Amino acid sequence: MKFIIDMDGVLYRGNKKIEGAGRLIEFLQDNKIPFLLATNNSTRTREMYVEKLKNMGMFVEKENIITSAFVTARILQEERRRAKALIVGEIGIFEELRRIGWDIVDYDSWSNAEYVVVGMDTTLTYKKLKAGCLAINKGAKFVATNDDRNFPSEEGLIPGAGSVVAALEAATGKKARVMGKPNEPYARILREILGEGEYWVVGDRLETDMVMADKLHAKKVLVLSGVVQEPSSNVDYNIANAGELVDILKELVG
Repeated sequence: MKFIIDMDGVLYRGNKKIEGAGRLIEFLQDNKIPFLLATNNSTRTREMYVEKLKNMGMFVEKENIITSAFVTARILQEERRRAKALIVGEIGIFEELRRIGWDIVDYDSWSNAEYVVVGMDTTLTYKKLKAGCLAINKGAKFVATNDDRNFPSEEGLIPGAGSVVAALEAATGKKARVMGKPNEPYARILREILGEGEYWVVGDRLETDMVMADKLHAKKVLVLSGVVQEPSSNVDYNIANAGELVDILKELVG
């Protein structure tokens, strides 16, 4: 068994830990069961996620975490060793692209951009959208880390990267190439890191997590603590929180 576990809505909501989250992580670690914490959120670096989880009492390594920004950088590095990118997004994208040696174009220099990489941006401005629009219309490749329309916070569902992507798609008339779950680039990187095996996907979204589970021929575990709060007949397990999965696994592994 190899586990792919979403974070937003499964392990935490905003900065609040969800009941049972730590229990699942500890069970997997104690039983040496491979797992990746796989998020579509591109706002943080993997190191920042390690700290966020640590502050909630969950202790994992950077190697246990995969983000849509990380996947985007891995895929783009295969295409171009060096390139110039204009980013409409946050530090997670900036750092991952810098790590692969790409140059970041500022918004006033949009005409130099070869790629426009878009993700969640909580400091979104018209200037950023304008620069992205102009660069894409000039011929820059339009890439999105993910297209989740919203995501769960402590206050409720709030706009996600897909809302930003949709604005640029509307402005340019062009569709973004999306790297995040449930698309093949993300699934491919998951396979490369985890290797072959029996995959279990644990998530709170039918349209991303569970669709990706189908692509990976994985067991589907829908957690009803995030976006979806009603059981589905199209998954293997419906659970109220991540901790309930431990009881299921204990029966399976003895």
